[in-house]
Amino acid sequence: MKKILFIILLGLASCADISYAMLFGGSGDYNFSNADLDSAYFIDEDKIHHFTVPSEDDTIHGMFLGDFSQIENDTIILYLHGNGPSMDDFWSTVAVLANIGAQHRYGVLMYDYRGFGKSTGATQNASTMASDYDAVLIWLENRGLTSNRMVVFANSLGSLPAGPAAAGGSRITVEKLVMEVPQSSADVIMQNATGLSLPSSMITEYNFDLGQNMEDYLGELLWMHAEEDGVAPLETARSAMRRHEGIYYREEVYPNVGHGLRWDIGNDEWTRVIHEFILN
Repeated sequence: MKKILFIILLGLASCADISYAMLFGGSGDYNFSNADLDSAYFIDEDKIHHFTVPSEDDTIHGMFLGDFSQIENDTIILYLHGNGPSMDDFWSTVAVLANIGAQHRYGVLMYDYRGFGKSTGATQNASTMASDYDAVLIWLENRGLTSNRMVVFANSLGSLPAGPAAAGGSRITVEKLVMEVPQSSADVIMQNATGLSLPSSMITEYNFDLGQNMEDYLGELLWMHAEEDGVAPLETARSAMRRHEGIYYREEVYPNVGHGLRWDIGNDEWTRVIHEFILN
């Protein structure tokens, strides 16, 4: 117990806005291979592109699946990944997204936040997350992406940058937003990361308001969640998501499944719902 208290106190003394204790960033190999995929979702090697962009004084590492020419012509899914060490942990997910409807039907972009994978620096607050998001949006905008062909897909922790972006903080206006098992409370992230029932205000000032973001977001929203989610509790997410009053709202809540929603409900159901939303 004393060791735990020491770690907490050390965090209080050294943290910025988001404590490292709340984030699971780590190293990444970026060896994206079909050997790790179901054959139904193979990705052609010439469609796997690694890139970097500057974000303030740091470097953000990203990955684009598809043809660069596709960016100015077709729908692109911007995937904001969850609280895992790097993009490596979400490779199979973006491969499925790239093949919704048909092989390589959509271009998909994913990137590592600061301190995740090979991205330098440290994610500290709303400003650093917004800057990283904007750096990637500049990359997409320069290649011809427009708002009517962009789908922002936020998984779990990805709701932190997605919320403010959808509420008006995106240089390419967000018109379609998928929120999958979103984190809607800094207290919940803190408690899941430490195993302690402590308020996030003890170590962070990043008390984001996803409900207000959804109230300010005017576009289309798909919310997908699990009733038995122990990482992002259903009721806190529901109270935030239902504040949305934009032009279209759809929710899909699944019983008897947990935070790993795609794995629990299966790719067929997962892709069916997402594709219907994209085509709506």
